[in-house]
Amino acid sequence: MLSTVLCFAAVSLLDVWSYWPFALLVVVIAPFYEWVAHKYTLHLPLKQEAGFIRRYQIRLHHGHHAEPERRDLQFAPASAIFLMFVQFYLSYALVAWLFGVNGWEAAFVPCLASLVYYLAYEWIHLAHHTSSYNPLTSWGRNMREAHMRHHFHNENFNWGITNGLGDKVLGTWKDIDDVPRSPTAKSIAGYQH
Repeated sequence: MLSTVLCFAAVSLLDVWSYWPFALLVVVIAPFYEWVAHKYTLHLPLKQEAGFIRRYQIRLHHGHHAEPERRDLQFAPASAIFLMFVQFYLSYALVAWLFGVNGWEAAFVPCLASLVYYLAYEWIHLAHHTSSYNPLTSWGRNMREAHMRHHFHNENFNWGITNGLGDKVLGTWKDIDDVPRSPTAKSIAGYQH
């Protein structure tokens, strides 16, 4: 939340609101970024050797599949969020530069949009894992059901958290009858808690 406030302040102080169209990048890439990050980063094969990287992978996501009800494993560690936003900022700055504008300043606009999106992402993910919460819309119910299928039926499908566009376009949106139950849904990459 503090990052969002600081980024909002940077956009205001630099007076770069005129670069608002760059915020549309977030809307376009978010469903696919979610899909790619979940599939190729969070489900990365677990390091076999004990050490920092293995512990970090377990904290980042493998532990969440093993114990999806644990609140402390439902949110990404601050270091992962920091690294993700450094990546975003540099990528947005490059895109803005390619459009012939001051990328170092313009990048704050899509970064702000990304921070707002990320806050929504975390709340939606939390709602998916809160049994007492009843989604208010059919979209919310569909996303929650898809996420529960990912956790408890087959971890190789339904990668989206906030929406299923990436899954639908890339062919991984599956109903429970579409794919067999996976014996490793709670032990991705062989992790056992």
